[in-house]
Amino acid sequence: MEEQRSNPGDWEAMVTKPVETADGKQVGSVYAIQPERIVVYFGAVSPSKYLIPKSSVEEFDGIVHIKEDMDFVESNYRFE
Repeated sequence: MEEQRSNPGDWEAMVTKPVETADGKQVGSVYAIQPERIVVYFGAVSPSKYLIPKSSVEEFDGIVHIKEDMDFVESNYRFE
């Protein structure tokens, strides 16, 4: 059975789904959708938080694939 792929514009379907970088590393899971960004959390006790622009989303196939690598994500999208 072929896995169903969604258009990256199907933003609400991404909530709770994993986010993966271009270099194959997991950033976390989508926590919320904002008008221009997706909010991603990783960890339970003291989660790392990321604000990733929607323009960075390359594909959604049950996993949110973004265009940047993990180093870029850590340096540019992480927030407290």
